[in-house]
Amino acid sequence: MVRPDSLRQMIYEEWVKNPYLTAKKICSDHKLDYGKHGNYINKLLSEYRSYHKFASPQEAHLPHRRVFVWEKVEGDRSIAVQAGWKPAANRNGMLVFRGVWGSVHWYKEGLVRLYLRGELTLAHAKELFCRAFSWFTPEQLKKCLDVPLKETERHWVFELGAPMPRFDIRQFERTHGVRIYADGSHPTGLEVSETTPFWIDEQRQATKEFGEVVQKFGEEIQEHLKLIRMWEKEARVRRLKPIIRKPKKEVPAQKSILNWMIG
Repeated sequence: MVRPDSLRQMIYEEWVKNPYLTAKKICSDHKLDYGKHGNYINKLLSEYRSYHKFASPQEAHLPHRRVFVWEKVEGDRSIAVQAGWKPAANRNGMLVFRGVWGSVHWYKEGLVRLYLRGELTLAHAKELFCRAFSWFTPEQLKKCLDVPLKETERHWVFELGAPMPRFDIRQFERTHGVRIYADGSHPTGLEVSETTPFWIDEQRQATKEFGEVVQKFGEEIQEHLKLIRMWEKEARVRRLKPIIRKPKKEVPAQKSILNWMIG
């Protein structure tokens, strides 16, 4: 007689090797009575598939969250509380606004982080910002919205169908901008954050400086071309100007010594 625990272990090992095996195929390979063990194996198969997805890689088709940052936003925080902002429970002076597209965190130093839900556009980000700071004057809103919007993070959740232990892998965060973790916020999902690597900002700064050098170099080239065109014009005028030759002065012939002696 086959023990249930050994039968369960044997069936799980078979499914790890080939997740497409059916209960009838397993009974045939291990010489088990399908009429006696078929229902039990099918029940195990149902439990196995509810906790383990297979046949294709896990895909998160849409980002779970996108994070945008405004570096400096100044305003009256007391008016913000009256407009619907809530103080955070962490006591660091941060205010939180929750809207349709996501939430906004406003730190007392002026930093604003905007968390968008899903794959939303920059227009939704600016709309959420305007809803959060609806008490701003048009001039204040224009000043904030004219600043280039910086996206710092994208966040995905890969549903695995099984409870995940808490872990945090930050080894590739600085080199590739990828953090893999499970913090309990999604008990059966693996969370992946794609942050901006440290070298991206350096590359942007280098590109900006290189662009400024190229622009300056282009201006200097234009100045040199102006001088070259001016020299070409002067040379053309000189070539076309007629050359007037002055007649030579007649030099009186010198008397020979003989004529001098005769004279």
